[in-house]
Amino acid sequence: MDQGADFTFGCTAKDASGLPMDISSGYTAYCQMRRYHSSTDYTSLVTSITGATGDIVVSLGATHTAAIKQGIYFYDVELHGSDSTVKRVVQGMITVYPEVTRF
Repeated sequence: MDQGADFTFGCTAKDASGLPMDISSGYTAYCQMRRYHSSTDYTSLVTSITGATGDIVVSLGATHTAAIKQGIYFYDVELHGSDSTVKRVVQGMITVYPEVTRF
């Protein structure tokens, strides 16, 4: 993630067989990033479900990335179903690189 720039990535929710899940209805996606797993401070990223193919787009605008300090953060993307199920789709680390050019 570059400070002061738009940030976007995609992921796909898959079932136990490895096939894309139909998440077009009954699901909400969430994504948070934290400096440490135990941190109470976090940044919520914008998530959107793009249809029956299991695709989830995660993004954060330039104004918001500018406010995040450089460093390494942990994140995950979760799907919450209307039946109270929770599925972690992906997890990992995001490196925030400092912005040099400023206006």
